[in-house]
Amino acid sequence: MANIINDQQAGNVTGGAAHANGQYWTEGGATYYRIAPNDYLGNIAQMFGTSPYAIQQLNPGKIKNVDVIRAGDVIRVR
Repeated sequence: MANIINDQQAGNVTGGAAHANGQYWTEGGATYYRIAPNDYLGNIAQMFGTSPYAIQQLNPGKIKNVDVIRAGDVIRVR
């Protein structure tokens, strides 16, 4: 079972501004993030030290447009 950590408990992932409501966890060597209201892919990418397009490539079929994501969805970020 995945260990869910909220950003307020764990601090920032890469020293960037972590979203207070977002949750992330690592499972099987991959890191997942539950999208919080008012998140956008650019700020999520910044938190994890990657780019919106790299996250899009990790989520084929789920993220078709980097400008359109939905709160509550779980995406792979690394």
